[in-house]
Amino acid sequence: MSAVNKPCSKQVRIYQPTYQLNPKKRFNSENVEKILRRIVNSELEEVEYSEKIIPDLCITLADNIKAAIKEENYDRYRIIVAVSIGQRRQQSVNVFHSFLWDHERDAFAAHSFENCHIFANVVVYGVYFD
Repeated sequence: MSAVNKPCSKQVRIYQPTYQLNPKKRFNSENVEKILRRIVNSELEEVEYSEKIIPDLCITLADNIKAAIKEENYDRYRIIVAVSIGQRRQQSVNVFHSFLWDHERDAFAAHSFENCHIFANVVVYGVYFD
């Protein structure tokens, strides 16, 4: 018997890139602003300024906002919440934020609140995280 050597051909699989560059659900600034208005206005409506309660209130408010926004299921976004509360006297406050980011994917939402005792500025950043 003669042994016939047949060339052994292996099938090579070629995969296409599957890396996703865009989120499934984009950060929606309008919806986030509605959430901010609802939470901030309800929690700060009758608050008076006190150096003892304001630091804890800022942390609690930021956690509540972050939890509410995470329920919206913005995939692949890092959510950053900045809360500033101060005593309202006869002064004005200007807040300026400057970042290097991707204007196509990153976004932010802001809300300012005032009553006769305090002012509050809340900013939520949705930074795309791949």
